[in-house]
Amino acid sequence: MKSMEIAVYGKGGIGKSTISANVTTALAKQGVRVLQIGCDPKHDSTRLLMHGKEIQTVLDYLKDHDKHQGKLEEVLYTGAYGIGCVEAGGPKPGVGCAGRGIISAFEFLEIHHAKEAYDTIVYDVLGDVVCGGFAVPVRREYADAVFLVTSGEYMALYAANNILRGICNYDRDIYKRVAGIIFNERKLADEEERVMRFAAAVDLPVVARVPRSEAFAIAEREKCTAMELDGFPEVQEVFASLADRICGDLPLYAAKPLSDDELEQVVLQPGRNGQAALQPGKTGQAVLETGRNEQAVLQAGGSGQAVLQAGSTGQAGRNERDTLQTGRKEKAAWKDAADNAERFKGQTAENTEKRWQTDAGQRTVRKTLYGCAFNGAATSAVHLTDAHIIAHSPRSCAFFTWQNISSSGRKNLFNRGILMPSAISPNFSCTEIGQTEAVFGGTEKVREAVLEARKEKPGAVIVISSCVSGIIGDDVRSLEELSTPEMPVIIMEADGVIGGDYMEGIRLSLHRIAEKLIDPEVKPSGRCVNLINEAGVSNNVEVNYRIVENLLKQLDIRINARFLGDTTCDRMKNFLAAPLNILAADSPDGRELQTWLEEKYHCQFAQSCLPVGFRETKRWLYEIAEEFDCVDRVPAILEKEEARYREELEKLRPYLKGKRLLMTTINTNMDWLLETADDLGMEVTWIGVLNYLQMPLHISNHDRFQRLATEEVSVPIIQEQIQKTKADIVLSNYVSLIGEGDFVKDSLSMTQVIGFRSGLHVLEHWVELLKKKAAENAAAEYTADGNETVQNDAAGNAADETEAAQNAATENAVSGKAAASDAVSGNTADENYTEGKNASENNTGKGGWQDDKQLFEQYFG
Repeated sequence: MKSMEIAVYGKGGIGKSTISANVTTALAKQGVRVLQIGCDPKHDSTRLLMHGKEIQTVLDYLKDHDKHQGKLEEVLYTGAYGIGCVEAGGPKPGVGCAGRGIISAFEFLEIHHAKEAYDTIVYDVLGDVVCGGFAVPVRREYADAVFLVTSGEYMALYAANNILRGICNYDRDIYKRVAGIIFNERKLADEEERVMRFAAAVDLPVVARVPRSEAFAIAEREKCTAMELDGFPEVQEVFASLADRICGDLPLYAAKPLSDDELEQVVLQPGRNGQAALQPGKTGQAVLETGRNEQAVLQAGGSGQAVLQAGSTGQAGRNERDTLQTGRKEKAAWKDAADNAERFKGQTAENTEKRWQTDAGQRTVRKTLYGCAFNGAATSAVHLTDAHIIAHSPRSCAFFTWQNISSSGRKNLFNRGILMPSAISPNFSCTEIGQTEAVFGGTEKVREAVLEARKEKPGAVIVISSCVSGIIGDDVRSLEELSTPEMPVIIMEADGVIGGDYMEGIRLSLHRIAEKLIDPEVKPSGRCVNLINEAGVSNNVEVNYRIVENLLKQLDIRINARFLGDTTCDRMKNFLAAPLNILAADSPDGRELQTWLEEKYHCQFAQSCLPVGFRETKRWLYEIAEEFDCVDRVPAILEKEEARYREELEKLRPYLKGKRLLMTTINTNMDWLLETADDLGMEVTWIGVLNYLQMPLHISNHDRFQRLATEEVSVPIIQEQIQKTKADIVLSNYVSLIGEGDFVKDSLSMTQVIGFRSGLHVLEHWVELLKKKAAENAAAEYTADGNETVQNDAAGNAADETEAAQNAATENAVSGKAAASDAVSGNTADENYTEGKNASENNTGKGGWQDDKQLFEQYFG
C-alpha cells in the first residue's frame, strides 16, 4: 500500500471520532501502520483506541516545552493493534485561538518527524471549517483524501457543504481530493433521500453507510471500538469495506459546493414527484457502497426514482474521479518547496541556542526573546536590493521594523557619507492587517499585495508573516504558486515571536532565499568569492566591505555575491560561480550557516574569516592568495601596508607610550588590539572577560596577555582594579556605570573594522579622548586661577580695581577655553572627522522619532 494522509470532517457530534477510530482499527487489522491525530480541543478522538486512557495533548505539552527541544514520545502513544495516537488539544473554551493551536501542534509533529513510521495518517478534525487553523489538515501539504461524515439532518449536510467550500478555497478547480461521503444513519424520516439528493447535487459518491447499531453503545461502555467486539459482522463489514477502498486505488473527486439557496432547495424543498429542484452534478450519479464486494449506483433521473445496480467493478460516475497516485503527485509538487524549510527547522533544532531552561524547582522557564523572527527576517531580506518585501502584518509591526532597518542607513549617510540603498530606501510594503483580517483571514489581502508588487517587475517578491497572520493561520505558503522562473515568490513564515527571536528570523530568511534563488546547476568559475553572514545592522558593515573589496582587488579577485549584504537576485542565482566563500566573522550562527551551505551546495570555505588587525590580515592574505595561486602578489602589498602601519604608530606613540590599559571584553580573541597596544609600548594591566558565549577562556595567543584574563568581573571589581592599577585608559562594556576619575573610558563596537588598521582605529580614538581630557583639565585650571585672582583683588582694592580683576579673570577663563580648543584643533584630519561624527550623532538624536515617523509616512502613505 502507498502511504497516504486522510482527513475526516463533519458536523460536531456527527460521529467522526467513532468512525475514524473504527476505520483506523480496520486498517490496522489488515496490517497497515496507522497514526490517528485528534484535531479537536475536546481531545477525545483516540479515547477508544487507547481503551479509555487519557493521553497528554501536544498543546498541553508545549506549554512547558520548546517545540524544537521537546520529545515526541511524550505525546505519541500506542493504542490497540499498534495504532499511533496523538491529540492536538486546544485552549479553554472562549480563550485564545484553537485553530492556531492546531497549527502549533502540527509544527511540533513535523519537526519531530512523527509521521515517518506510519503508512496512513488519519486526521479527526473539529466539526466544521471555522478558521484557517482547523483547515490545516485539509491543505494540500497534508491531506491526500478527505471524507465527509454526515447524517440526513439539515445542519449536518450544511456542515458537509461548508467543508466542501473550504476544500474548494484551497483546490479551486485544479485538484481532486474528496474521497466521498460517509452516511452515518440516524433513522430520521426522509434521511436517506436527503443524503442521496445532496450527494448527487455535489457530484460525490456515498462510499459507506454506517447503520444505527447498539454495537457502538456497547463499544463505548467497553472503551473499545466496534471492530474489537464479537457478534456485529454487519457493522464491522462496513469499516472493513472502507479500509479496502482506502488501501486500493482510491477514486478522488473535485469539491463542488452548493450555495446556501441551492443547498436548501436540494435538502428541504425537493421538486414534484421527489425530483430535486436542483439538477445534480456533471454525471448525476452518487455511489452507495454497503458491502465489501457490493456497490449501488443511485441515478437521479427525470422521474426521481433511484435505481440500485449491484456490481463489483468498484467504478462510479464518468470522468469524476482521480486515483491516489495522481493525488500523491499533486501533493508531492505542493510539498517540494516546504520540504527544505522543514529540513532547516530540523537542523536548527539541534544547533540553535536553547531558549528553555529548568530552574531549581524543575519549572521550565523561557529565555527572553531579543527581537522577533519577523523583524529578523525582514532586516535580512531587504539586502536583496531588487526584491520587493511584503510585511504581512499590522501597520505598527511594519513601522518598527522599517525604523530598525533604516536608522543605521541614515546615520551612515549623514555621518560618513556611506550609501546603503537597502537601508536608506528599503523596497518594503505592508498589508496592514487589522481586525477584519484577524477574524476572517488575510490570505486574499496578501495575494492582492503580491499581484500588485509583481507589476514593478522586481527580482523576487518576498512575503514575511507576522504574529497575527501566524495566529489566524493564513495560508501564505499557497502564494508560492504565483512564482515564475523570472520572478519567484518567496514565503517566510516567520510568524513574529511565534517563530522565535531575531536571529531565528535571520536564519529563516537566509535559508529560504538560498533555496529559492541559488541555481544548483551553476559551476564554480573565475577569480571571485562570496561574502557570507555579514552583520545585518552595523555602522561598520559597508566600511568593511570596501576594505575587503580593496584587498581582494589587489589580488585580482572580485566579490561575486554577499550572502546577505546588499546584493541582487541575479547574483544570488549565480552564487555557486564563486569557487570560495568567506565568513565575515566567526560566530555560532555563521558556522551553522557554513555547515548548511557545505552540506546542501557543497560550497568551499576559506579557513579564516575576514581578518581583524595587522598580523591576522597578513596571514589571511597569504591564505586567500594560495587558493587563487597568486602568492607572488602578497609581498608588495605587505611592504606598502607595513610602512604605513609603522608611520601611523609613530604618530600615536608620544600620546600612548607607557599608558596603562585596563579592559573588559566578551570571550573572543583580542590580539588585534593587544598587539597594537604592545607595539606602542602600552602596559596592559588587567582583562575582565564576559563569557556569555560559554566557551573556553581564550583572549590571546600570547601567554602574558592570557594570564591577565579573568571571568571574575563586575562593576565593583572593575572600579577596584582601576584604583589598584592606576589605569589611564579603561575599555569597558560598563562605561556608563564605572564612574569618573583621572582616566578616560571607551567601549568597542560589536563589529570591528577589519584589515591592517583595525587596532589603529581604536588607538587613534584613545588619543582623541586623552587630548579632550587634557583640554578639559586645562580649562578647569584656568577658570580656578581666575576666580582666585578675583577674590584677592576684591579684598584689598577699590571697586574699579575689582572690576578690572574680574575682567582679568574672565580673560583667563576664556584663555583656558581657548587652550582647550587649541588642543582639540591639533587633531589629525581623521580626529577632526571623528569629532564631527560625534557632533552629528548628537544632533541626529534630536527629534529622531518624529523624523522617522515622517519618513515612514512617505513610504506607507
